[in-house]
Amino acid sequence: MQTQSYFQLIGPLIFLAFSCGFAIIWRYARDSVPLRLFALAFFLGACATFADYMRGAMPPIAAFYATNVFYIATALVFVSALYHYYTQRIPWIFAAVMAVAVPAVLSWYILVDDDIVARIIVMNVCGAFIIAMPAVSLRAHMLRPIDRILQTALVVIGICVGARAGFVIVTGGSGLTAENYAGSMISLALHFTLALSALAIAIVLFIMVGMEIVSRLTETSETDPLTGVLNRRGFEARIADAGRGASQIVVMADIDRFKAINDRYGHEVGDAVIRSFAQILAGTARDNDLVVRWGGEEFLVLLADAEIATARLFAEAVRRVFEEQTHDEDLGGVRATASFGIAPWLDGMSISGASHLADQALYEAKREGRNRVCVHTPGSGSGEGGIAAA
Repeated sequence: MQTQSYFQLIGPLIFLAFSCGFAIIWRYARDSVPLRLFALAFFLGACATFADYMRGAMPPIAAFYATNVFYIATALVFVSALYHYYTQRIPWIFAAVMAVAVPAVLSWYILVDDDIVARIIVMNVCGAFIIAMPAVSLRAHMLRPIDRILQTALVVIGICVGARAGFVIVTGGSGLTAENYAGSMISLALHFTLALSALAIAIVLFIMVGMEIVSRLTETSETDPLTGVLNRRGFEARIADAGRGASQIVVMADIDRFKAINDRYGHEVGDAVIRSFAQILAGTARDNDLVVRWGGEEFLVLLADAEIATARLFAEAVRRVFEEQTHDEDLGGVRATASFGIAPWLDGMSISGASHLADQALYEAKREGRNRVCVHTPGSGSGEGGIAAA
C-alpha cells in the first residue's frame, strides 16, 4: 500500500514540473496566451492528482469535490489552450456548459443517489470526450507532422480514459466504495494513465512551442522592424532557399527628397512615410514576390515570373497611389513621391549585379526629375544596355 502511495505521487510531480516549465517559457514570451494556459492546466493537473493522493485523509464529499473539480478544470483549461493555439479563440460556451453540467451530474450521484460506479462512468466518459474533442474539431488546423502526433496522442488518451468507464461497466464496480477507491486498481490505473499522458503531451507541446519560438526568432531576425517587410538578411535567405527562377525582375524604389521630409517634419514623420510606402509596395506585390527594405528609404522588389511590362505596371501603380496619398496629419497635406528603377535579372548574373542595374535606372529617374519609372534595357551582348523612361 505504501508503494502504491509513493507511485501515486509521480503524477503530481510530473504535472508540477511541466507547469513550471511552461511558466518559465511564458516569462520570455508573455504575449503567448496558450503558454499561460498550458502552465495553468498542468498546475491544475498537479492539484487534481495530489488531491486524489490525499483522498483518504479527507471526508468523502470533500475528497470528491476537491479531486473532480480540479480534474474537470484541468481538461477544460488544456483544451482551451489548444483551441487558442490553433484558432486564436477559446470555446467559452463549450467550456461553460461542461464546467456546469459535469459537476451537476456528479453531484446527483453523491448527494441524491450515492453511486460511485455511476460517478466513475460519468467522469471518465466526459473526460474522454473533452480530451479527444480537439483532435476531431481542430483536424483542419493540425497539418504538420508534430500536429498529427499531438492529434494521435489526444485520441489515444481519450480512448484510455474512456476504457476505464468500460471496465467499470463490465465488472459492475467489483465492490468499490468511497473508502477503498483510493487503493483500488481503478484509481492506480487512472494515476498511471495520467502520468504517462502528461509526460507524452508535455513533450509534444514543448517541441511545438520550441518550433514556434524558433520560427518567431527567425522571422524577427529577417524582418525590418519598422515596416514589417524583409530586411537584407531575410531576402538573402529567401533567395538561397528558392534558388534562381526564370523571368525575374528587380525593381528599386526610393522616396524622393526624403532627407528634406526628415529635416522639416522630424524622424517620426519620416518613419510614418516609410511605413506607408512599404505598405503600398507590399499590398501591390503578389504572394510570390519579395519586398525588401534595402536601406533607409530605399526598397527592392523582386518580381517572380514577370516581364518588364509587368514590372512597369507594378511600379506605376505604386507610384500613383503613393503620389496621391496625402499625409494630412503628419505633413500638413504635403504629398510625398517616389522614383523607380527596373532591370531584369538575367541568366548568369548575381542578384547584386541585377540590383546595380536597377539602381542605375533609379538614378536616371532621379536625374530626370523624380516621381517617375525608368527601365534598364540590356544591349545586344554588352550587358550594359540603355535606360528608358517607362
